[in-house]
Amino acid sequence: MTEKLTENYSDLFADTKPLESPPEPPAPSPSVSAVAAARPVSFFRWTFEGMRASFLLRPSIALDAVPGPWQLAFLTLIASGLDVLFDRLSLSGEVQFNYQGWLIQWSLCLVTLWLAWCFAPRARLGAAQAACRVIAWFALLTWALLLPMLAYYSVMFWIKIADDSDVPAWVSDFSMSLIASLWMFAVMSKLSRHYFESWLRAFVLVLAVFVVTAVLFATADAETWLAADSEGAPVEVVPGEEESDDGTDEQEESNTPEMLEAQLHVPAWNASPILI
Repeated sequence: MTEKLTENYSDLFADTKPLESPPEPPAPSPSVSAVAAARPVSFFRWTFEGMRASFLLRPSIALDAVPGPWQLAFLTLIASGLDVLFDRLSLSGEVQFNYQGWLIQWSLCLVTLWLAWCFAPRARLGAAQAACRVIAWFALLTWALLLPMLAYYSVMFWIKIADDSDVPAWVSDFSMSLIASLWMFAVMSKLSRHYFESWLRAFVLVLAVFVVTAVLFATADAETWLAADSEGAPVEVVPGEEESDDGTDEQEESNTPEMLEAQLHVPAWNASPILI
C-alpha cells in the first residue's frame, strides 16, 4: 500500500512544472537615470558657484544638476544687466545706449550654446544628459565671466576719476582688456573641462567662442554704449528763404550800382549833418 502511494505522488510531482519567476523590468539607460536623479539647486547657489568658478575652482554641485527655465532666464538677465550698468559707469563723457549692439550680444549667446552642443560628449552621455550639461555650463558661465568684466570696469572707472600722475604707465585700456581676456579664457577652459570631460575639447570650444566674438565685434557695431553726438545735425539753409542776421544782405544791397549812384548825388549838407 505504501509503495502505491509513493508511486502515485511521484507521478503527480513529475507532471507539474516549476513556477516561472516574473520577468525583470529593463534597466534604464544611463542618460535617463542621470536626468531622473537631478536634484534642484537654488538660484543663489547657481550664482555662488558661478562666482567660485571665476577663481578657477570646480563647481561643487552635481554634474546632473540643471537650472529651471525661470532660473536660467533670471541668471542671464541679471548678469547682463550688471554688465551694462558697470560698463556705463566706466565710460566718461556723454554716451547713448546702443540697443542694436546689445541685441547682437544676445545673438552671440545663441552661437555659444550651439558651439557647446557641438562639442558636448553626446555619444557617451546621450542627447538628454548632454543637453542638461550644456544648459548648466552656460548658466554658470554667465556669472563666472561677470567677475573679470567687473574688475575691468572698475579699473577703467578708477582711471577716469584719478589723476594722471596716480595711474601707472602700464595701466591702460589695452592692458586691462588683455588681462581680462586671459582671465576669461582660463575660466571658460576650466569650466568646460569639468562639464565636457576633455581638455582638448574644452580648449577648442573656448578658442572657437573667442574667435567668433572677435569677428563679431570687428565686423559689427556690437558695443553696448556709443559716444553721443555733441553737435546737432547741420541746418540746411535754402537760398532766398531766410535772411541773414549779420547784416551782410544790407551790405550787399548798398554796394549795388544804383545805390552808389544815389550816394554821389546826395547834397553836402545832407551827407554831413555836423556842419549845419
